[in-house]
Amino acid sequence: MHDIIGYEALAQREFEKRAADFLAGVGYEEVKLPSIEYYDLIAAKAGQELLDSLYEFEDKGGRKVALTPELTASATRLYLTKFRNAPKPVKLWYTGSCFRYDEPQRGRYRQFTQLGVEVFGSSSPLADSEVAFVAANLLKKIGINATLKVGNISFIRSLLAGSGLAGEKLLLAIREVDHANYEAVKSMLNPKGKAIIDQLMGEKKSDLNYWETSSLTEIPSAVPGIRRLKRVVELLKIMLPDTKINADLSFARGLAYYTDFIFEAFSEGMNEALLGGGRYDELVAELGGPPTPAVGFAIGVDRIALLVKDLSIKKKALIVPLDDASLDKAALAFSRLSQEGGGFELMPFPISVREAIERALKSSYDTVILAGSRERPNEVVVKNLVSRSQSVLAIDDVKELFASSR
Repeated sequence: MHDIIGYEALAQREFEKRAADFLAGVGYEEVKLPSIEYYDLIAAKAGQELLDSLYEFEDKGGRKVALTPELTASATRLYLTKFRNAPKPVKLWYTGSCFRYDEPQRGRYRQFTQLGVEVFGSSSPLADSEVAFVAANLLKKIGINATLKVGNISFIRSLLAGSGLAGEKLLLAIREVDHANYEAVKSMLNPKGKAIIDQLMGEKKSDLNYWETSSLTEIPSAVPGIRRLKRVVELLKIMLPDTKINADLSFARGLAYYTDFIFEAFSEGMNEALLGGGRYDELVAELGGPPTPAVGFAIGVDRIALLVKDLSIKKKALIVPLDDASLDKAALAFSRLSQEGGGFELMPFPISVREAIERALKSSYDTVILAGSRERPNEVVVKNLVSRSQSVLAIDDVKELFASSR
């Protein structure tokens, strides 16, 4: 079991706070989603790889349910039940717990927190660009200037279908592309398909003009995906002029519900994506609703929190009673000072001065406030552990001291 404590817990809370402030400011409504869903909802378009990692079981009513492995399906269900008649587009965001039976590794656990953003009701390439813009800016909120990798799953699907793949074989080939197992993909294809994959593995993977021209004669069904991606890239360069945007037609995303634009974000020196998403225009209809375009992305909060670079935890002072007779004084000092904001901690039982200093240093406090019987009832000793100075002050004067230092 993975417990989240200390700096990691604070970093997660800080990232979620910054995300909440930013998303509210750009028009997204926060929603809360459950951690258990009906199995059929998750299985509708999850893909075999995700289904293999499910925690699934029957509840006491005999219904087959599963712990949520990701939250887009749940957000889509919520849209259908609560927002389908709302003015479009509907823009939602959420955080919630997800569960997958994968091999644990640093920043990747069998239970993890996911933050997701979804836009329902717009097929515009500007909606795709907006979602990628939001993703990049969420990373900037924690000091990460990410590179965006953008592609189009409909282009990949058209190429593979044009090479003779369909049904489960097509889905399997897309999963292999997602894992960059290109040799496995080539083994499924005819000679024409193998030649195309060879080109995608090389320098041509980013040449949108080349693929648009060649697809016009070779695989016309791939052309709309290319043209859409070109438009999304144009818009992203306007919205994110300082962000590196790499078009890459050689990658896919493994979830079966993606239909068109896809993207991932990377930090310098990292091979694994920080986040990913794309367009899923068929999922609402798959779940019983009317045809509704949708696009979104998700971030694994546990992994992102490890990269929070500028988390400042302002610890001001440890307040310590030195004897039982001074508990009242310590209580008064804590109640007065904590009203000035965070950063004060109360030791709830008496300890010695030496123990108080050791505890304060270990907990990264620069100041210790000692409540003892030698001073007047409204006075405490303020000991600065950095300058090694100390003074006796009235509690209200201590309050003013910290207020003036903010």
